[in-house]
Amino acid sequence: MTDQPASIGQEVEQEAQFGIIPVLPHERVWGFGDFTWVNVGLAIATWAFLIGGSMASFVNLREGIAAAVIGNVIAVALMALSTCVPSGKYGLEQYTLARSILGRHGVKIIVFVWLVAIEFGWANVLSVMFGRSSTHVVNELAHTSFGYSSLVVTAFAVLAIVISWLILAKGPVSIKWFNTIVAPGLFIIQIVMVILILHEKSWGQLTAIAPLEPFGNRLLDFTIAVEFNLAAGFSWWNVMGSLARVTKTKRAAFWPNMIGLFAAAVIGEIVGLMSALALGSSDPTVWMIPIGGVALGVVALVWIAFANMTSIVSIIYSTCLALKQVGGAAFAKVSWGTLTGLFFVGPAILTIWPGLIYDHFFQFLLWSGVAYAPLSGIWIVDYFVLRHQWLDLRAIYETGRDKPYAFWRGWNPAGLIALGAGSISYIIFLNPASLNHIAAFKYTTASLPSFAIGAAVYWILTEVWVKRAGKGGYDRRPVGSVSPMAAVGAETGSTPEH
Repeated sequence: MTDQPASIGQEVEQEAQFGIIPVLPHERVWGFGDFTWVNVGLAIATWAFLIGGSMASFVNLREGIAAAVIGNVIAVALMALSTCVPSGKYGLEQYTLARSILGRHGVKIIVFVWLVAIEFGWANVLSVMFGRSSTHVVNELAHTSFGYSSLVVTAFAVLAIVISWLILAKGPVSIKWFNTIVAPGLFIIQIVMVILILHEKSWGQLTAIAPLEPFGNRLLDFTIAVEFNLAAGFSWWNVMGSLARVTKTKRAAFWPNMIGLFAAAVIGEIVGLMSALALGSSDPTVWMIPIGGVALGVVALVWIAFANMTSIVSIIYSTCLALKQVGGAAFAKVSWGTLTGLFFVGPAILTIWPGLIYDHFFQFLLWSGVAYAPLSGIWIVDYFVLRHQWLDLRAIYETGRDKPYAFWRGWNPAGLIALGAGSISYIIFLNPASLNHIAAFKYTTASLPSFAIGAAVYWILTEVWVKRAGKGGYDRRPVGSVSPMAAVGAETGSTPEH
């Protein structure tokens, strides 16, 4: 009996990290430095090489640097404002908080349709990159010639998924320590790569190299590169709120994104861009040995393969947390280890065809912008403009039809219409599958109009429809603080004691 309070405390902390309740201030584990390391580890991971390598198809080195800076600084700032700030304040990930925008059931469309599809793709891309990197190592050391789509690549990719699952089962604390190890190693690899590239080619020679497969219109090619980085920046929406919920301060929730997801990502993309232009290939797994020789190249490939697991763990933690949050009783009863293991089955099956998504990475990433650019705009308008940075935490968990965030039977049609309008506008400006575009795209990108249209439609519909119908709790104002644990009483039917 004497161990009961400690046992209850452990259960509550476990539920906060893996379940449906807010993380209390004393339960939060990441300070400014911790979250910065996590962000840096995520940003300079191997997808930065992929993005930089993909840019080489359209722009030269100078143009690519400018595109990386412009796209990332805009999208990362908007993404962090829309997810990390509210998640850091309330200790809740973005999908639970999104009940105040889309309604309890409306959120499920984002999670079960969009999020799952995108994260299946990301887990597949990163595991295949692990597989190809490992296969290159085997080929060099064993003098074999396994191809990019061989069963060896699939086997290594599945191994990456299994190891990632074992790490993920430990939760956000393991993510922090894993990134603390991986991030410095990746940074060192990037420095060495730059030194070796510049040893072979001068800066002038690198800037003179033409893009690998441009459209031929410099403005269009540059805008494509900017859009690619905008989509990359907005694509963090599905991850960062879930991670920011365990930060200790608002400062720690926001600014590490600008250090990691912006600055560190740009550095990684520039290294990838330089490598792709110098070697004539956008695939990072083929760069290391030609750049560093067999010894250094093998070491770099091993570390890059290892680093891919950091990224897999982070994105699947966020995804499975969202599934647990919005999936209702069925998902709430599933253990964390079982849920994450089941989620990895899909990406593991996709590794049978290693090039299915990996070889079309450019188009895959653009699809992220289709949903997350307008969603970021909607979030910012709702949280900062309409709600003045205040949410009724208790109402987030209340399910009655007359409750503030119930809207219409758990659906907010204004939010869904705005999201649809923003997503459709993106595809009109730029079709991610075919890269067909309208003339205005060269001057506006696709993400920024999508962001603005989603925000504007949501603002207008909320003012003329939702507010007038007395829905959404917009007439409520803070009259005192509500404890996160007390708020959960609405979800569980009880009010926890303090």
